[in-house]
Amino acid sequence: MEKTSTLYLLKNCQLFSPKKEGVKDVLFGGDKILEIDQTLNISGVNVTVINLDGDIVLPGLVDTHVHLIGGGGEKGPSSRTPEAQLSHIIDAGVTTVIGVLGTDSICRSLEALLAKCRGMTEEGITAYMYTGAYRVPTPTITGSIQRDIMLIEQCIGVGEISISDHRSSQPSLQELTRIASDARIGGMLANKSGKIHIHMGDATTYLDPLWEVVKHSSIPITQFVPTHMSRNDGLLKQGKLWAKSGGWVDFTADDGSLEAIIEFHRDQVPLSTTTVSSDAFGSFPSFNEKGELVKYGVSKPSSLLEVIKQLLKLNLEEETIFSMFTKNPAICYGLKGKGVLQKGADADLIVLDKDTKDLKYVFSRGQIMKNKSWTKKGMFE
Repeated sequence: MEKTSTLYLLKNCQLFSPKKEGVKDVLFGGDKILEIDQTLNISGVNVTVINLDGDIVLPGLVDTHVHLIGGGGEKGPSSRTPEAQLSHIIDAGVTTVIGVLGTDSICRSLEALLAKCRGMTEEGITAYMYTGAYRVPTPTITGSIQRDIMLIEQCIGVGEISISDHRSSQPSLQELTRIASDARIGGMLANKSGKIHIHMGDATTYLDPLWEVVKHSSIPITQFVPTHMSRNDGLLKQGKLWAKSGGWVDFTADDGSLEAIIEFHRDQVPLSTTTVSSDAFGSFPSFNEKGELVKYGVSKPSSLLEVIKQLLKLNLEEETIFSMFTKNPAICYGLKGKGVLQKGADADLIVLDKDTKDLKYVFSRGQIMKNKSWTKKGMFE
């Protein structure tokens, strides 16, 4: 591992901010980027210099859907998935996460999720959370969505509220509208995004419940972020209309999301309001037409880099690709200093091999978290 110092100077970077910037040097110290220029030479201070020889440097990935304290449980107690480990997140190039509760908000609690976020932040990454879970009325810590967003620093919105799914509470128009309103007002009071992160299931109602809220209330379409939007063809079709109407769309990183992004690009659907998340450490159960569980697995954070690698082989601009994993989610959720590489931004950077696109280095809040032979681990790894 490189010798630890307050300052790092990365030289000869093929820099994506995520915009393609050409070959640059990047200086960062503390937790901020201090300077970016074609050539930087520092003397008189202790600085660790790493010559990257043209390797790709881009912002640390922003993963907006991570089951930090585990998830699952759809096949009984033995099917509860394990908690996130720091090294797994770092090895995926992720430096910012948003923690979420899913199906199980009985044995999984928001209090535990908040503690996990604090722990992950202590260990070196940046961790936020949503209040709520699948079910409606949705759980909170303080007794109200507005109070959670206003009073809990790490809480930036509500989710993942489930709709169009047999595991959903089948919330009414009034219930969804009230949740959206509470999240929006809480966000305004706290100067946060107050987004509503929506779990989309397989039901043929698709986005209809959200369209109804937008139609019958003054809640803007941008307040909602439906996820798992490549789950089936019908949902993807509605997702195109949703995005063209100004809404955000989130894909879960898998083969389906790869095909969906290609289809969005082909049909000139805005990718500037498209994000990709991992659903890491949550289960991915598959049900048949009778609602019976037929397949079960666990999502991994590494799926993000796998999708990036596949997209880079296609006829898409690098800026468009990288933005869906960095800048776009940071804008969507109002994460200041995240998702971009510029002077004054947070020093969250990852380095990909210029040829293989394999991950070589990770820096989070100005500290090295991974190099070519080492990855920082959590306390109990």
